[in-house]
Amino acid sequence: MNVLILDDIATNRKLLRAQLEAEGVTVLEASDGVEGLAKLKRQKVDAAISDLLMPNMDGYRFCYEVRKSKEHRDLPIIIYTSTYTSPSDEKLSHVIPKAEFDERDVLKHYSERLISKLEEKNVELTQRNRELDQLNNKLAAEILERKSAEERLLEQADIINHARDAIIIRNFEDDQITFWNKGAENLYGWSANEALGEPIGKLIYADPKEHEEASRTFSPTGEFRGELRQVTKDGREVLVNGRSTIVRNPDGTPRSVLSINTDVTEQKKLEMQLLRAQRLESIGTLAGGVAHDLNNVLGPILMGAESLRSNATGEHAAAMISLIEQSARRGSSIVKQVLTFARGVEGERVLINPRHLIDEMVEIARKTFPKSIEVAGQYPEYPWSISGDPTQLHQVLLNLSTNARDAMANGGSLVLAAENLEVDDNYAAMMPGAKAGSYATLRVSDTGAGMPRALLEKIFEPFFTTKDPGKGTGLGLSTSLGIVKSHAGFISVYSEQGRGTTFKVFLPAVQADVAPPQKEIPPVIKGNGELVLLVDDETNIRRVTKMTLEKHNYHVLEANDGPEALAIFAQEMDSISVVLTDMRMPYIDGIALIRALKKMKPDMTFIGSTGQEDEPRLAELQELGVMNFLSKPYDTRKLLTELESAVSKQSAPLRKKVIPGAQDQNVAHSCAPVAT
Repeated sequence: MNVLILDDIATNRKLLRAQLEAEGVTVLEASDGVEGLAKLKRQKVDAAISDLLMPNMDGYRFCYEVRKSKEHRDLPIIIYTSTYTSPSDEKLSHVIPKAEFDERDVLKHYSERLISKLEEKNVELTQRNRELDQLNNKLAAEILERKSAEERLLEQADIINHARDAIIIRNFEDDQITFWNKGAENLYGWSANEALGEPIGKLIYADPKEHEEASRTFSPTGEFRGELRQVTKDGREVLVNGRSTIVRNPDGTPRSVLSINTDVTEQKKLEMQLLRAQRLESIGTLAGGVAHDLNNVLGPILMGAESLRSNATGEHAAAMISLIEQSARRGSSIVKQVLTFARGVEGERVLINPRHLIDEMVEIARKTFPKSIEVAGQYPEYPWSISGDPTQLHQVLLNLSTNARDAMANGGSLVLAAENLEVDDNYAAMMPGAKAGSYATLRVSDTGAGMPRALLEKIFEPFFTTKDPGKGTGLGLSTSLGIVKSHAGFISVYSEQGRGTTFKVFLPAVQADVAPPQKEIPPVIKGNGELVLLVDDETNIRRVTKMTLEKHNYHVLEANDGPEALAIFAQEMDSISVVLTDMRMPYIDGIALIRALKKMKPDMTFIGSTGQEDEPRLAELQELGVMNFLSKPYDTRKLLTELESAVSKQSAPLRKKVIPGAQDQNVAHSCAPVAT
């Protein structure tokens, strides 16, 4: 038996074929009525199964055409559909022989079915249109967001392109420029078209070594910040403040370098003018001393000249000429020093031995300061060198020295010293703004009136002065701080009213110039569980000192002033091995505290800590039997060495005891010493 299946859905035809072939029926297929009629003409068909709704020619039309045909008018036809509108639709779901075929009835049912199907399709299309509208709205919102983002990017790119700073992007590997904004065009004179694709070193560096040096600094850290000397298209030299950062690929490898350069040429000129003005002011403060010294020089010259006029060939004539010559040379030296300082050229960095700075400043001070002030210079045999501007560093020492002179109206002692200092993390933690490393320090100490702590926080502010009107502009210390910062250094100050002031200038040392081979440094000696009473009103110093001691096997009790120390000591004196105390504290100072504690326990071991090397105060400590001292700020090695030395001097071992909760004591906050 041959059966023809008509359905525009291939899956439906496949299912029917499988069912019929399982019953031994031979199946022919057509996708619509037109194809079905063609199959009837070519092949013998015993029955047909037709879907109602199909393209080109539907099932109704197929039935109509078959019934009109003489050859196939009696062909059994089964009509099926997936949609019914009413129970009467079942008439179209069975075999339709010729006798039953009523064209009007079938047309009626077909129309109803078609209308029902159209209504379903309308509902479906309405739903799909609604979904499409939602999708379109969503797509429109994405599109709008992307467009807005693109506009923002374009706006940002336009802002970057028109920024006043020169913004440059170059390849990491070959240094070829890939981005060159308007700011770069204005600064260097090269247009973007001229700059793109060119190596940056060839375009804006007069000396390739400067570019290489910046790159060496840049490579280990991925960042560079500093001043660079560069050139423009017309050969003009410019000074820029450069900031560069490596831009990396997703895998972390360097891709390019982003540089932002700010032209500071004019700013530097103004700074130089300010420094010269302030330097001249400093020289003005020396005028009295210079005049006095020159008068002392001129006196022998005038008297010698008069003596020679009256007796040019006498026995003392040669000695007089020699005296006149020496005095003239001395006067020339004074004038030369003043002129050199007044006309010094800033901006040139050279390798400087701190010894020369100290010697020259000591000579100026001895010649120009009142004779009631004793001036001394100190430095190690091999001071570490500094890379810096000699004129500017002279200015720093002169500013600090003249301040010291003014603080000693009735005379006193001025010490200028150079020291080599390794700043470790512990030391740096006590000094805000400090970094660990090797430093050459310049110290200026006086025995003048000193300053209260409240003033220490203001002394570096521009135009702040405690001098009488007309005797100072208040720019000396702020200028000095600016110079030191430009040398990547920092300044600390310690002062005590009635005892004097010490300024320390920390400047990065040039390690290559450390002359003698250093002896092997022995390892630090850890404690054996000794209990230390730490007394200091500076919270940060107490905190970092306590952490350091506990890390090296000491136990620590803290006190933030004398009264608290007395209370703790009264309870724990038998367990305490060493008392480490600051010298300057509120309520009870270090000297008074040591006296009081010695009355309670005469054999107690003490370490005195001070921010100023004060000879009278050290003498008082020695009279009390205190032989161990720490000069602030101190590093880990100095702290542990001094502590080990103090512990080793004890005649008998002391009982060690860990005080419960000692490490969790609450301490009062106190202002830290001014350090910049």
